[in-house]
Amino acid sequence: MMRLAPGVALAAVLFSAAPAGAQPAPPPDRGPEGLTPILPGPAPKASPPETTGPIPAPEAHGKAADELLKRLAEAKDPAVARRIAGAVQALWARSGSDTADLLVSRAGEAQRKARLPMAITLMDQVIALKPDYADGWSRRAALRYQSRDYDRAMLDLHETLSREPRQFMAWLTLGRILKDNGLNKPALGAFRKALALYPTIEGLDKEVDELALEVEGRPI
Repeated sequence: MMRLAPGVALAAVLFSAAPAGAQPAPPPDRGPEGLTPILPGPAPKASPPETTGPIPAPEAHGKAADELLKRLAEAKDPAVARRIAGAVQALWARSGSDTADLLVSRAGEAQRKARLPMAITLMDQVIALKPDYADGWSRRAALRYQSRDYDRAMLDLHETLSREPRQFMAWLTLGRILKDNGLNKPALGAFRKALALYPTIEGLDKEVDELALEVEGRPI
């Protein structure tokens, strides 16, 4: 069970992690639609090095993600938004390490077999290998949320958002943890962050409206 006072304090730190005006970010294909944080699919297998041209630089991936996130925030069609979100997730999934990508894939397999402790152990290895890999922290946070290890999930979310404040899934998971523990006001803030990043997440706008009515009351 999460210790509520530290949880509130950490939530405040997490909210401050996203700079003002930060450009929105997206979710995996099914997680947001079902409104249940899940570990995204395994990272794509690393392509062999190009022999006929330069390998795309990480900066190019960053620029591609920036453009996709901008399009995602403006997308009105949920189907189009899902495709854009998936493209961003694919970019974020690239750890830059064949070994880390293999471990992430194995963690995904373990999760699908409901072997959560093994999946978490594998993600421990990923994070030890690539501590700046934001998606690795986010994936382990989702696993820990699924295991109801809220304290450690919150710590992983802090690490995620410190590295990539546009990780919509991290904001969604944070909102779930806070709401599960009766912290509706900060949960509302986290859900609003997720919606700012991915406005067409199915069902979340309605949930936010209902939670806002509970937390803030009816507007006069």
